[in-house]
Amino acid sequence: MNHDQQAAWLNSVIRFKLAPTKHGVGVVAIRDIPKGDKLYADTFPQLYTLTYASFNKLFPEVRELLLERWPNVVKGSGFAWPDTMFQGYMNHSDTPNYDAVNDIALVDIKVGDEIVEDYRQIPGWEQAYPWLSTPPKKQKRVV
Repeated sequence: MNHDQQAAWLNSVIRFKLAPTKHGVGVVAIRDIPKGDKLYADTFPQLYTLTYASFNKLFPEVRELLLERWPNVVKGSGFAWPDTMFQGYMNHSDTPNYDAVNDIALVDIKVGDEIVEDYRQIPGWEQAYPWLSTPPKKQKRVV
């Protein structure tokens, strides 16, 4: 990808960050995410060569987050995004706003909202999360 393509891709997929939440640490939206949008929370890291001079092509919240995480980019360093597997930091809620099976927003998510999933959608949840006693509501698989 050239620098324009890298900037466009990063602007489209960087929508959240790790941050303090009422659960301790969680995934928090850095901009509004409409219902039905793909979140890319299950994306594997990719290396980027976008130069600091090209950071002006990034949305302000994306630029700020990348510079916070990868300050050496100002000296010409490359960087990786994502730099963690965000799904591993998703907290549970009985009223989730994220569908981890389909990697989409279940409702409109506003900037600052914690992004949460229903752990009971995970096969084997009864053994992994015995503290969850209520069976899950079935979510439709979106294709």
